[in-house]
Amino acid sequence: MAGTTRSTTTSGARWQVRPRHPLIPIGAAVAGLAALVFAFEVPHRHSIEDNLTDRTKVALSDAGIDAEVSFTGRDGRVKVGSADEADKARDVTLGVEGVRVVDVQAPPKVEKPPAPPEPIAVKLLVDGGKVTLTGTVPADGDRGKIADAAKQAFGAENVQDDLTVDAKRAADDTDLAGLGAVLAALGKDTKAGVVDLTDHVITLTGTVASQEVKDKAEAAARAATKGQAVRNELVVGQAAAPAQVQTQLVALPTVEFENDSATLTAKGRAVVENAASILKANPAIKVSIEGHTDVTGTVAHNQALSEARAKTVLDTLVSLGIAPDRLSSKGFGESRPKVQGADDAANAVNRRVEFIVQQ
Repeated sequence: MAGTTRSTTTSGARWQVRPRHPLIPIGAAVAGLAALVFAFEVPHRHSIEDNLTDRTKVALSDAGIDAEVSFTGRDGRVKVGSADEADKARDVTLGVEGVRVVDVQAPPKVEKPPAPPEPIAVKLLVDGGKVTLTGTVPADGDRGKIADAAKQAFGAENVQDDLTVDAKRAADDTDLAGLGAVLAALGKDTKAGVVDLTDHVITLTGTVASQEVKDKAEAAARAATKGQAVRNELVVGQAAAPAQVQTQLVALPTVEFENDSATLTAKGRAVVENAASILKANPAIKVSIEGHTDVTGTVAHNQALSEARAKTVLDTLVSLGIAPDRLSSKGFGESRPKVQGADDAANAVNRRVEFIVQQ
């Protein structure tokens, strides 16, 4: 028989031995090696995964990202809270030594709809036979309608046009030329009157000579808004309430100064004169004059400049006949910005003097 070895004992008995297959020893060796690898690799792999998980969490936390982290071998899975963090989380994780690949999971990015354009915002201040126009309109044509109507009602020499144009503003269905009829109805005897067009609503404040004037102004405002809301807060023959005076003062244009100075420009003085007219019409009102700057320059310099500008306005009001005991001034430097930012537009808004009615 092939593959069989025969042997004979001394007594003559026979026996045979079948040899093992030659691959059996190799298979046993492989199985043993696999067992050793498994016994070593499984706990070692878990150690690697834990190490990568811990170091990745630290790296993401240092980058300001709160995430869930797990690893299978050297392959990571990171779950973040927003789509905006996904790319940064991927870069941070791949930067951790030992990481091979990473799968970053994030909720889908939700695109916010664009904000609707701001509507026209216009304020017309009537006092002492003069009109000051402030606010923003979407086109030069709109600006012309308001300015021409005001000049027709009060005369070109009595109108100060400080309107600005911003094409991003939404068009308004208010009859802007009709605002001239409102001014004409108020007349030159109105004290500290304000025609405020905001969010398609006209608000009337100030002191008028008679109920007839008040009613005519409201009728003209309703015609201009084509039946939309009109708030008639005009007061007949008496001082306005503190809240109304505050509205009138807020409607004033920005008080302008020479660059980096507490010296009023010609326009700035004109605004302070308008404020004086409002205060003369309301002799019981006391006002705090508060100065603010932008962030240009040092904190100490801006604080001193804001105090000096507020004091200039106070002194100018006194020179115009307002009793000193009705006034106080303070400066806040750059500490109370009206809007955030350091660009030219933000700086222009934050450089200001505010008149705050004391209740």
